[in-house]
Amino acid sequence: MNRYQFEDLISEYIENQLSLSKRKEFEAYLKKNPDSEELVYSIKDNIKKLNKMPQLTTSSTFNERLMESVGKSNYNPNEDKLNKIIFGFTPAYASLMMGLVVAFIFISVQLINPSSDPQQFQSEYLTDEQSPRNVSNSNNIDNNQNQDLVEAIDDSIKADSSIQIKRDFSNKIQFVND
Repeated sequence: MNRYQFEDLISEYIENQLSLSKRKEFEAYLKKNPDSEELVYSIKDNIKKLNKMPQLTTSSTFNERLMESVGKSNYNPNEDKLNKIIFGFTPAYASLMMGLVVAFIFISVQLINPSSDPQQFQSEYLTDEQSPRNVSNSNNIDNNQNQDLVEAIDDSIKADSSIQIKRDFSNKIQFVND
């Protein structure tokens, strides 16, 4: 017998409703566990105290009057909570969600259309030293490659989605092992 089975059988033991085999098993558990014995005695003591208490009597119309007074009460404990909910969120969570939505929209707009002016785009992301127009020969890039890089950047910035210019880069491609 485990602790849960023991606790389920306490009231039946006190009321002497257990079968002989269950009663022996219950008493064996009591002997093995002194704490459980204290529990049974405290429950017996509580039952005796409750039986000694005087019984209260009420008028025959008590329940009817109680139900009338409860029915007259218009207080709804959930009503206060419902008035403070915005789109299913409490004000704190609603403001947090609103901030996240605004941030998401702002970042989405920046990712989709970072700038409508190509020169502003170049100045925003490239410093003067990094600008392809100001690359010096010290980086081992000859003027031809530098010019091609400038043209490629200008083409990618000024490219119109409706006009696709197809250029032949086959003479400019070099493979690693060539």
